Amino acid sequence: MSGPQESRDKMVRATLEMYAPPSGGGTDPGPLMDEVRMQFNPAELVLAKGAAWARHTVRSAPRTAVPEFTGSRPRVLAMTVLLDGADKRGRSVDARVSKLLECCAPTESSIDAERPSPPWVRFRWGDFASVSFLSYMRKVHATYTRFSPQGSPQRAVCEITLEEIGGATKGQNPTSGALTSRRSRTVVAGDSLPSIAQQELGSAAAWRDIARLNGLHDPWRLRPGAQVLLPGHEDG
Repeated sequence: MSGPQESRDKMVRATLEMYAPPSGGGTDPGPLMDEVRMQFNPAELVLAKGAAWARHTVRSAPRTAVPEFTGSRPRVLAMTVLLDGADKRGRSVDARVSKLLECCAPTESSIDAERPSPPWVRFRWGDFASVSFLSYMRKVHATYTRFSPQGSPQRAVCEITLEEIGGATKGQNPTSGALTSRRSRTVVAGDSLPSIAQQELGSAAAWRDIARLNGLHDPWRLRPGAQVLLPGHEDG
C-alpha cells in the first residue's frame, strides 16, 4: 500500500492536450480531441510575457511624452520535447510528430462550420499553473535524430512554441472580441483636439466628438498630462 510520501514522490508526466476550437466563437474550447503524453518531461521551459506601450511624439515638445499603456501581451511558452520509440499507446515517433503538426492546421469540423481554426492546446504538468493556459501552436520544429534500417524515425527532438489565446476582458464582447470600452490618451505639449482626433481616430474633424465627450470648449487649450477620453463604438 502506497503512503503519502510515495504519492508525493511519484513522477508526474507533462501532457499537451488538444481541444476542438469553439464552434460558435467565444473563449471556451470544445471537447478534448487528443493528447500527447510526454515520455520525458522537459528539461527547460521558457515563459515570456510583455506589456505594450505607445509613446506619442510631438515635434514641438522639449521632452519626450509619458508613454501610454495600450494592452497586455499574451504569454508565450517555449519548450523542447524528446520523442523516443513508441509510446504506451503504441504510437510511433512519426505519428506523434504528425499529431503535433496537426495543431498548426484547421480541423475538418471547423472548416465544415465555415470557421476554420486549428485545435486549441493546453500544456499541463502537475500543479504548475503559470505555464498551463489555453493557447495555439505557433511553431513546431522537429529534428529526427535516429532511424530504423527501414527508414522509420525512431527519435525526434521537437521545439514547440505556444501562444496564449486569452479571453474577454472588461468592456469586451466575449463573442466577437470587439472593444466597447472607451480608450484614453495622455495629452502632451503641442497637442490639440484636432491633432489627437487625426492621430487616434483618423480624422481631424472628429475633434468635436472628443470635445463633447470630455466637456471641452477650446480645442487648442489642453493641459499636458491630462487624460482625454476617446469615443468608442458605443458613442457612435
